[in-house]
Amino acid sequence: MNFFPLLYLQDVTTLLITYVLHYRRRIEGIISQNYRVEFLGKDFDKVVHLLTETKVEKIYGWIEDVVKDRIQPIGVGSKKPYKQWIVKELLTFRYPFCIGNIEYRILCVKVKNSIYIEFHLGDHKYYDKVRKDLDLKKSSY
Repeated sequence: MNFFPLLYLQDVTTLLITYVLHYRRRIEGIISQNYRVEFLGKDFDKVVHLLTETKVEKIYGWIEDVVKDRIQPIGVGSKKPYKQWIVKELLTFRYPFCIGNIEYRILCVKVKNSIYIEFHLGDHKYYDKVRKDLDLKKSSY
């Protein structure tokens, strides 16, 4: 019995997991805070694997700009609860990009004058769900 394909698959899987961990740690390093950022998103790891090095570097640059207050956040005056906060206490930063013909969004959520709490990465359907949770999406009717 030949176990080479199984060993190769394990090596590839380990490499892919390592890449995603590196991506998350680099983002945490840019944000540089004691509070642990929560990485969320439907198929987060899969999307990270699809990113080209150029797109990854652009995302890192965008995060640096967010941290250095160079990006205008989305703020909402809503009193809707979101986890242990109220939405009006939060700032959201949005970064759109495409892979092939599929649109993706990153939402970075921060408590005003405080910590970054979440980093969302997902397709447009996931993005709409998060926007609704954060009271950023209003009905079109």
